[in-house]
Order: sequence, then C-alpha cells, then structure tokens
Amino acid sequence: MSQSKIRWPEMASIHFLLLCEQLLGSRVFNWVLGRLKKSLLQQMANRRRTAQRPPALLVERVANMSPERFRSEYFAKGRAVIMSGAAKNWPCCQKWDLDYFSMAHGGQDTLIVQSEGLTTREPRNDHHFQTVRELIANIKQGGDRYLRFSPLLHDNPELASDLDLNWLGDMRGGRTFGNTYYMFMGGKGQTTYLHNDQPCNLYIQVSGEKKWTLYYPEDSTCLYPQVTNAAYVKSPVNIDAPDLEKFPLFNSAQAYIAHLKPGDVMYVPPHVWHQVENLTDSIAVGYRFSSAKAALKSSVIFSLIRVFSTNPPVWQTRRYGKIDTNLIWAHSAGKIDQVLKERQQRRDNDELAL
Repeated sequence: MSQSKIRWPEMASIHFLLLCEQLLGSRVFNWVLGRLKKSLLQQMANRRRTAQRPPALLVERVANMSPERFRSEYFAKGRAVIMSGAAKNWPCCQKWDLDYFSMAHGGQDTLIVQSEGLTTREPRNDHHFQTVRELIANIKQGGDRYLRFSPLLHDNPELASDLDLNWLGDMRGGRTFGNTYYMFMGGKGQTTYLHNDQPCNLYIQVSGEKKWTLYYPEDSTCLYPQVTNAAYVKSPVNIDAPDLEKFPLFNSAQAYIAHLKPGDVMYVPPHVWHQVENLTDSIAVGYRFSSAKAALKSSVIFSLIRVFSTNPPVWQTRRYGKIDTNLIWAHSAGKIDQVLKERQQRRDNDELAL
C-alpha cells in the first residue's frame, strides 16, 4: 500500500473541502471556501518543497490465485493485484481479436464519447455513433476512436459466455451487488486519463497489452482532485509530464505500475486512481460490481462524493449504467437529449432497413 507523506489531518481537511465543493457546486464553493482550500494546499506544498518523487512500484503479480486468498489478502484490504494468466484459457482469450468482432458483430452500433480530462486533454466534449466494423477500421488505420465502457457484452449475451462466469462469481464472493461488463477496444497509444470511481473492478486483458498507473486513495490530495458534481472524479495532473509549479504535491504521490498481458486479470479496488494506456491494439473487459463495505473502507469521502453527485444524480447514473455508461459523460456535457435522440433515430433506421 502507499505510504503517503501527507499527514492525516491535512488529508482529512482537503477531503472535507472536496465534499463541500461537491455539495455546494464549484461556483459557490470558490466564493465561500475557495481561498481556504488554496491556502491549505499551498501550506502543504511549502512544507514539502524539497520532496523527491518516490520511484514507481510494481503491482503485485500472483499466479493460481484462489478465491479465498483473493478475498482475504486483496479484496478485504483494498489492495490491487494482477492474477497472472488467470483468463488465458477462457474462450474470449482464444478467439477474440479485431477481425473476430468485425466479422461477428460488425453491424453493432457503438457510442463513443470524448470527455475533457478523462478521454482527452483538449477542451472538448463530443460524441460519435459508429458500427463496430467502422470502429475497427479506424483502429487499424491508426485513428483515435477508442471504445470505452461499452455495453457490447450486455447487448450480445453470447459474448459473456466466452468468459468464465463461475470464476468471476467465486472471486467476487457474497455481500456484493451489481453485475456489469464493460468492453474496451482501441488502438496503440490511446489513453484514459487519471480518475477514480467507486465499483470494484476485475479487469480482463483479452488481447494486446496495457499499462496501468495506479495511486491509492490516501495520495488523493497529491493528485488535486477535480469534483464537478459528477459520479467520477478526475485529476488535472499530467502524470507523464507533471507541472510541478502548478501541482507541487504530486512529488509526494506513490505510483504503482501494472503491465497487463493477454490472459491477465487485475483487481482494482474502489476509489483507486488509475490511468490506462494501450501499449498495443487492445481488447479488454471490465467486470464491475459494488460493495458498500469495500467502498467505505477505501474512502468515506469519495463514497459520499459519489452519493451526492448531481450531474447526473446517482439514481440516473445507475440507470445510464444499465444502458451505456457513456451516457453519463453525455449528461455531464449537457448533451444527453441530443445523444438519446440520435441513438433512437439510428435504431429506428436499423429496424426500417430490416
């Protein structure tokens, strides 16, 4: 686990202010408490002006993980772990590649949303509908389309049968709820930027390779969290080329690196910050479920920030998640009506074509 150099009273003060910002909204918060937050961060930075960034550590890698060991040593303690080659013999790892999806599911519609600070560093929030075949053609041509959080498995139950659902159920154990599969498909060099979210995540690397950079919740202050009344919390820090004049506390954050290869399964606990880069063309599945106990143990404040999100509200977030998580980003960008209308029009056109 991370050994944060930020003292608990300092971290608690900043986290409390983050919750206030979520409740009040940025405009009111900046007027009432913005100076206090800025002053606290500056005082913390002044005390750590000579801090040297600790070298990155590797996420632990374990072969032949038993469900009992996983739940006692990693799930219960909020520790990330790579289960080396756990999925290598699953049907998905034997047959899924870009050509397979182009042939078997090429006509399936997908929604790709660009969200500033999460999927792009540019000041843009836009969306694209395209078929799986069009997406894969773009990937093969070196384009920038990257399918994230897609409900492709929910829409095609035969794909879920290519996962070992019994293994996943054994790993998650009891006293959890929710059951969501997200598909990720993109080209080399595509990145999802630093953020945290609440569900537990068993991430299955099916094809290709990825680099994950993780930070534990106790280092959150060093990452300058941005709360925007949304369910997910983003960081403005470019971890590959940090601006230490603007974000000096970043030098106190402890990074953990995970290099995922085909067949690896990684557990990412609730509220653990992560940035993900495709090292090659890649296909992966995120199997997500929720545990109130795990979320609160990881971070009470970030759990409350999730509950008190209003853009969209938490009940709407759950509704979108059952349809397509990308609708959350469309709502946050104020484009949900436009996206839903276009989505329905494309479905109506598909039915007419049949």
